[in-house]
Amino acid sequence: MDEIVKGLIKDENVLVAAVNCTDTVEMSRKIHDTWPTATAAMGRVIAGALLLASTLKEKQKVMIQVKGDGPLQETVAESDWLFNVRSYVKRPHIYMGLKDEKIDVGRAVGKGFLNVIRDLGLREFYQSSVALQTGEIATDLAYYLNVSEQIPSAVSLGVYIDEDNSVKAAGGFMIQTMPQTKSEIIDFLERKLQRCHSSSSMILQGLDPLQMLEEATGLPIEILQRSKVVYNCPCSKDRVIRAVITLGKYEIEEMIREGKTIQIECYFCKKKYELTVDELKSILRDI
Repeated sequence: MDEIVKGLIKDENVLVAAVNCTDTVEMSRKIHDTWPTATAAMGRVIAGALLLASTLKEKQKVMIQVKGDGPLQETVAESDWLFNVRSYVKRPHIYMGLKDEKIDVGRAVGKGFLNVIRDLGLREFYQSSVALQTGEIATDLAYYLNVSEQIPSAVSLGVYIDEDNSVKAAGGFMIQTMPQTKSEIIDFLERKLQRCHSSSSMILQGLDPLQMLEEATGLPIEILQRSKVVYNCPCSKDRVIRAVITLGKYEIEEMIREGKTIQIECYFCKKKYELTVDELKSILRDI
């Protein structure tokens, strides 16, 4: 079972979170029919979105969007406060080979921006962006947290893909210090993280998220939250209709003039919805 753990280093002002999302990333791979490099990028963005979701309050959502000039073009993952997550990659059939015995995600992403969009339950979304530093996702997410949200953070994200292209390990961890964190603890964590195994290696060894945090920090963890992670897309025909309404009267009239049933596919789950000409006419009358 995929799960996420959020906690504090015991007796210290350091917030930590770790996630095993192997089954979730494998499900996303099957939905989008991704090749290894696309799978690795999408899996890292999924893990990153789940880690950011550990900081959300009730009824809030967060989305990570990685847009670069590399062949992947765009990779997106969205998670809510209950760790329902969904994702997509614009060009799923990408494999760029290995670099230093790891899948070369950075070259596939290229230069561009990492965007974080937070739905805090207000009238408008909160969005901020940073330029991609490496395209490897984890470094870029840590850079975003340090620069844009001014939260000193370390992030590790990893995806291990087997020879049959299936996902055998996916997850990550995040460590965030606070203004009250003692300098000797920060120095200790920096030294410890330099010798730390990758997230995917820990998962392949059978470590659960709590054990991953204990391995990464070398310190006992006080659990604040332990939750299940699931791939879940809340799309529906009503949502599709609302999206069509935003196109405006002219576009809907054009669809009606064509006289054909239109088919709309959800980016995230690939579910298809149909709207007949009569349904389009009804939508037009309503607006």
